[in-house]
Amino acid sequence: MELTATSSSLKFETHQASESSIVDASAKVTTRGPDRKALGWNRWVEPAFLLWKPEDPDYERPVYDPEKAKFTAQEELDRMREQVNQSDGFDIDFDYYRCVFNYHRAYLDDVEFGEFGNEPETTGDFLTRLAQKFLEDHNVKEKREFEFVRVVKSNFHFSAGLMFLITFEVIDPYDGKIKPFQARVRYLNDTFTEYIFCRPKPNIGVKYYGNAKTNVAAKKQRLESELLYATSMVSSSE
Repeated sequence: MELTATSSSLKFETHQASESSIVDASAKVTTRGPDRKALGWNRWVEPAFLLWKPEDPDYERPVYDPEKAKFTAQEELDRMREQVNQSDGFDIDFDYYRCVFNYHRAYLDDVEFGEFGNEPETTGDFLTRLAQKFLEDHNVKEKREFEFVRVVKSNFHFSAGLMFLITFEVIDPYDGKIKPFQARVRYLNDTFTEYIFCRPKPNIGVKYYGNAKTNVAAKKQRLESELLYATSMVSSSE
């Protein structure tokens, strides 16, 4: 049995997918970064694969841009795999896809995931709660002071629950600039919330500090003093 999402409403239904509509998910498995065997399974990048094409009987039309979605199913699959592999699954332009894949867009203004909270909320509100909590934990662990701004986008796939890949913005107190962050969270309603990683968006040429300039300067001065002291102690012992 396969699970997929219906168009913009993101209501989940169970379907029996036709054999011809599914491409082998093991093809082109991502091995970016450390060896997959050295990581927990929940940190692996889910390989992109096709669930339904427009001509399949169980196909339900996702939201896309008709001016962009002009490719064959195979070309869409190749593009999807490339975007997933290049961004660890975070940066997918769903406007290009008429086909339905295992990665699904999260519609921030929808209420599909709002049912997960104690009070009615939008999907954007729900993802904001997840991202804010994770950033708070990240700041405590890393001794940083990044300030949450907003969720920019998110997608998800099924992974013994729902695996959310959230892109959000923070203010870096060092320079007051807004910078992109990413969080990966696995969630199952009323069962668990697993915060897998929270990080600055990599490979975009942006420097992240996480502390005010005065704090950074003081820390640098302290480290330089400690290094100078250590050097003097070595010299005096010779």
